[in-house]
Amino acid sequence: MALTRSQIEKKLSNGYLDELLELWQTEQGAAKRRDLDLMAAALPFPVDARLRVLDLCCGPGDVGRSIRARYPHSQIDCVDRDVFLISICIGVNRREGISAQDFVRDLWDADWHNGLRHDYDVVATANALHWFDAHRVADLFKDVFGMLRSRAVFLFAEPACTEKMFAGGFAEWKSRQPARYSRGNWERFWTRANEILGYDHTKLLGSQHSHLDEGMPVSGWVQALRNAGFECIDVLLRDADGVILATAKP
Repeated sequence: MALTRSQIEKKLSNGYLDELLELWQTEQGAAKRRDLDLMAAALPFPVDARLRVLDLCCGPGDVGRSIRARYPHSQIDCVDRDVFLISICIGVNRREGISAQDFVRDLWDADWHNGLRHDYDVVATANALHWFDAHRVADLFKDVFGMLRSRAVFLFAEPACTEKMFAGGFAEWKSRQPARYSRGNWERFWTRANEILGYDHTKLLGSQHSHLDEGMPVSGWVQALRNAGFECIDVLLRDADGVILATAKP
């Protein structure tokens, strides 16, 4: 039987938090730290700014904490649909003295942003948007646009496919690059999580919705941002597995 959020939080002692974070970092791949550092470094604000930040689909909260490490006066809000992952986020944030609000919301719901701010300086996410289809991503970009103040920043890291013209050569090159992810690392994280929780939490992770996986080229991500009203769109990084994009609200 699934546990409630309060029951999950009680189970997550500091020892479990450290163990799960280590497994999570391994599952996310060695390049994740580089990606988070780049995302935080690219923010065009003085480091003493009191930023209002939304860690979108926060998981254990590594995006928000990476930004706060560079901007220690920031207020971080965290939103995720998974009560287990956001409970890890809450536990680590509390332990590290990070003031953060958290919201358990499913971004497939049209009203997911009710009760959140609409004057954020930064909205950031990593490896989450590809779990939605192109139509829902378009709607989410419009939601994010409405939640940002003028000249605020939205940035994300996501898988991306290649334009058909270049797909053959890119695939050949990618096959020679070290893999970022492995099924084994994913299974190790969730096997240990299920052991700690005492039930198979992964059964709650499935979705009846279609999703992008790696089915959006960089140009598709850029066009979706433009359609939502964003300008000043930049590709911060493109590697074998994905892309990091940053944009600003006019």
